[in-house]
Amino acid sequence: MWQKFGTYVIRNRFGLLVVLAIVSIVFIFFATKVQMTYDFAKIIPETDPDFIEYTKFKEAYGEDGNILAVGVQSNKLFEKDFFNELVTLNKEVEQITGVEKVVSVANIYMPYRNDEKQQLELKPIVTGPIKSQAEMDSIKQVIFSLPLYNGLLYNDNKNVALIAITLNKKKLDSKERIPLVNEIERVCNLFGQKHGIQVHYSGLPYVRTIYASKVAAEIKIFTYLSIAVTALFIFLFFRFYSAVIFSLIVVIIGVFCTLGSIHLFGYKITILTGLIPPLMVIIGIQNCIYLLNVYHQEYRAHGNKMLAILRLISKNGLPLFLTNVTTAVGFCVFSFSGSAVLDQFSVISGLNIMFIYLVSLVFIPIVYSYLPPPKQSHTKHLDGIRLNKVMDWCNNLVYKHRRMIYFITLILCLLAIWGSTKVKTLGYVVDDLPQKDKVFTDLKFFEKELKGVLPFEISIDTKRPNGIKDISTLQKMNRLQKELAKFPEFSKPVSMVDFLKFANQGYHNGDPRFYIIPGALDIQELLGYLPKKSAVSAGLLKSMVDSNYQTARISIQMADVGSIEMKEVNKRVQTVVDEIFPSDKYTVKLTGTSLIFLKGNDYLVENLLQSMAAALIIISIMMAFLFFSWRMVLISLVPNIVPLLITLGIMGFFEIRLKPSTIIIFSVAYGIVVDFTIHYLAKYRNSLKKHNWDMKEAIPESLREAGPSIIYTAVALFAGFIIFAASDFGGTIALGILTSLSLLFGMLMNLLLLPSMLLTLEKSINNKKEFGTTLVELEPEPTDSDE
Repeated sequence: MWQKFGTYVIRNRFGLLVVLAIVSIVFIFFATKVQMTYDFAKIIPETDPDFIEYTKFKEAYGEDGNILAVGVQSNKLFEKDFFNELVTLNKEVEQITGVEKVVSVANIYMPYRNDEKQQLELKPIVTGPIKSQAEMDSIKQVIFSLPLYNGLLYNDNKNVALIAITLNKKKLDSKERIPLVNEIERVCNLFGQKHGIQVHYSGLPYVRTIYASKVAAEIKIFTYLSIAVTALFIFLFFRFYSAVIFSLIVVIIGVFCTLGSIHLFGYKITILTGLIPPLMVIIGIQNCIYLLNVYHQEYRAHGNKMLAILRLISKNGLPLFLTNVTTAVGFCVFSFSGSAVLDQFSVISGLNIMFIYLVSLVFIPIVYSYLPPPKQSHTKHLDGIRLNKVMDWCNNLVYKHRRMIYFITLILCLLAIWGSTKVKTLGYVVDDLPQKDKVFTDLKFFEKELKGVLPFEISIDTKRPNGIKDISTLQKMNRLQKELAKFPEFSKPVSMVDFLKFANQGYHNGDPRFYIIPGALDIQELLGYLPKKSAVSAGLLKSMVDSNYQTARISIQMADVGSIEMKEVNKRVQTVVDEIFPSDKYTVKLTGTSLIFLKGNDYLVENLLQSMAAALIIISIMMAFLFFSWRMVLISLVPNIVPLLITLGIMGFFEIRLKPSTIIIFSVAYGIVVDFTIHYLAKYRNSLKKHNWDMKEAIPESLREAGPSIIYTAVALFAGFIIFAASDFGGTIALGILTSLSLLFGMLMNLLLLPSMLLTLEKSINNKKEFGTTLVELEPEPTDSDE
């Protein structure tokens, strides 16, 4: 089959180049249309009960995460000049395209009773420029007499004001989001510079925008870095420019195909899929290194360029296919998780790994079929004296110091097991950013002054129309809010109850003593005073209750407490809810963006073992096709699992948490490291056949033949992955460092532990039986047609 495929490629080389060029142009076109996502990664499946509840909540009340919070801290907050400037700032922000509403102490309303119209009306507290400090003091007293705003728009110390900016959802879901947020920052920063204060920003729209901006920037940086690093590595290895140029063409095609396929599948770029383009450069370049290395070996063996190119495909198409498949499996197993973000990552990466394999297998042979034969200087790298010394050192350790290899491996495994017990599954909404980043410090500012800005919602279903109007329901909601106000993680809860208290205060001429739920006899009269056609009141009611008054929400802003503490918070809240609301009359659900996002971390851990088990099973079956022996499959697993165990231990010792960006390390690293095992055992099997099944002859020869390619590949991949350590995201940094370490440990285990195990088990392994039969022949002998 591969012989025929190689012949077909050579005979149709020009046509295949044209097809490849057309396909590349098509993917480049689609790559220009790919978009960023501006939502947090959807880790939880859409079939999850909590996610379903959250979807219903959004359908009833709209988005809970479209408010950008701006914080201003100053002891001059209620001085005339500063306050007037704050009023002006509100108006300027409200004029920005994409801003729907701005609410702060500078433009709040107070209710008053209009007996002539027999309704409550809202009037602004500030109606124009404040002309004197006495007028300012009067306005300040009015503001402080309205308990609704305390803890929401200003803090208890009365020196921090919150500006709540509601953004247009269509703008938030498009690339216009970034310039919109940038413009808000520009206007607010000018205000801060004028008054010598720092303006703070937070809220989900802001956090998501900053994340998206950083992801977009890092895609470019890491793609360019990966191309530069791999180009340098290829040049140092081969020492001629054509190897660099044509290898880069392969990986650049891979990058555009990756971006284009993201668009074609209807996906958007997330923090995970944003890693795929540079990953494709890293993985694609090892195909090029392998093919160029084999081409030079073949040409040196017989000096026939076209025969070398034909054998490049016929003899190495299958081994390269299998190593790419195992790598792809390491990425694809996340499709079993049910998580949308991991599924997108696995589908795009898996398909493009195989596409790059096909491109490299076709493009490299065709290009070199048009070029002159390699010069003697081009094949010098095959005489690597230093690498031969390294292989001699490995052979010496395997034959003379096996016990030391076992002892060190055992110690490392024991330490790794100890370290793995320290690994935590803990996620935060603002997780991967460093603690010095402004997004993080601003979030902590809001948590300190206003107890947080992340939405936590409670949905109350009375199971009957108009149930929310029942005085007993209102009293229960009020009681729940008083209990929730005691939680240190929560800001002041807000619901329809506060709307009624606010209205009741206005009904009693603004007297703060009447900021209470009206009695059973008064509530109907108060409801009759509520304006029916007012846009303001209608909007408030719509955001708090459904149209038939059956369900209502209690909205809370909370601190970013992390997924572990969130569980405890939920339990405490649920306990209070169960005490107040009988389950036979009410259905009360906890929801909100914060809860859904943080729950995703638990979901990931539950699926880690499933994904890893799937990778182990699939790759083990593939190994069985290569070596028709389950004993050899089990032996081959050891040098691949040990590096993963060591990596997990390192995570525990260095307090690196399991989260989306670190959880993918294990399957990805396993899928790559197993390639080393395949290469070594394939060479080992051929050496056994060559030396009449003599293990002592086969092991050193297989190390000399397979070792250099394993080392070159490991070093190239290490250099490629380590660039992620330059990221602004902690999880991406961990991904780069830990994957690089996993590959180095995998290289050492396959060069030292695997041959040591084979040598130790010499008497218990029947080499001819274990290696004599195979379902797939990796390196067939050359046929007469080759000649």
